Amino acid sequence: MNNKIFLKALNRDNTESYVPVWFLRQAGRYMPEYRAVRSQYSDFFKMIKNPDVCTELTLQPLNQFPLDAAITFSDILTIPEALGAKIEFVSGRGPIFKESFKTTPMMELDLNSETKLSYVYEATEKIKAKIDVPLIGFCGSPWTIFTYMFYGKSPKDKSEVGNFARNNRAYVHEKLEIISNLTIEYMKNQKKSGADCLQIFDSWGGLIKEDYNEFSLQYVNKLTDAFEKEFPIILYARGMKIKPYINESSAKIFNLNTEDKISEYIDENISIQGNLNPTIFHEDESYLKDLAADIYMKYADKKNYICNLGSGLTPDIDPAKVALFLNELRFLNSK
Repeated sequence: MNNKIFLKALNRDNTESYVPVWFLRQAGRYMPEYRAVRSQYSDFFKMIKNPDVCTELTLQPLNQFPLDAAITFSDILTIPEALGAKIEFVSGRGPIFKESFKTTPMMELDLNSETKLSYVYEATEKIKAKIDVPLIGFCGSPWTIFTYMFYGKSPKDKSEVGNFARNNRAYVHEKLEIISNLTIEYMKNQKKSGADCLQIFDSWGGLIKEDYNEFSLQYVNKLTDAFEKEFPIILYARGMKIKPYINESSAKIFNLNTEDKISEYIDENISIQGNLNPTIFHEDESYLKDLAADIYMKYADKKNYICNLGSGLTPDIDPAKVALFLNELRFLNSK
């Protein structure tokens, strides 16, 4: 691995005048190359269960853009699928579960499901052998996985799951424990297969703000505490500011949301990435060049900063704009 600057920044030890960068959903629907591959599969899970395809999709952005990290192409719903959930990805609607905790509270779960995830580990090994930048593995937080399994789809009435959790604490904690135990094994095997760090996507953490510690953070901490402190774990709690939870979190690396400000975190004893709004890529060339210069000027000498987005790249984004920004930042980094 030639480029270790991303890992150094995760460990608050980037001593070079260089801003490392990677993007949420850097491999995805905004890239024509991705869409060409996706069009060959009617079943999303059939696609991601092919390690060679996942390797190809992971490498697509690295082949086009100057990035300092790769992230394994997969999905957070590998865990509920391994537990036995039947999931279909429907165009325009997202993931749809055949059964959910809401409709079938006693739905049967496969508690010996770890071996069902071997395709992710094989993809991890294949990707690692082909890149010279660090590899990020990932998973969903137990609360986020529970939320998907509760609704059986992306939430619409977003208060319902929180009300259910508060009124059915024993049931919810039982399911969160099951999900956590499988996720820990999942994370450990990604690490064993070559992941240099792991990112936990707490995509629905924002639905339970008033009870975040009880239903989400304690389980995120359980995941993080399963690893030695030197192994980097990144927490991305979408839809909420993480500032009030920094001291209570076992994770010491955070992906900030678009509404968060770098200035509130940069001097803390943590590492941070994120907060850029992907809508920046709808701006013109001069704006993107100025933004790259501003980021470099402010953060090139910070030991704990990684340039990233506060939410993922969307299908309406022009890859040429992404290339323009990243090439400008790489030019500044190489001065």
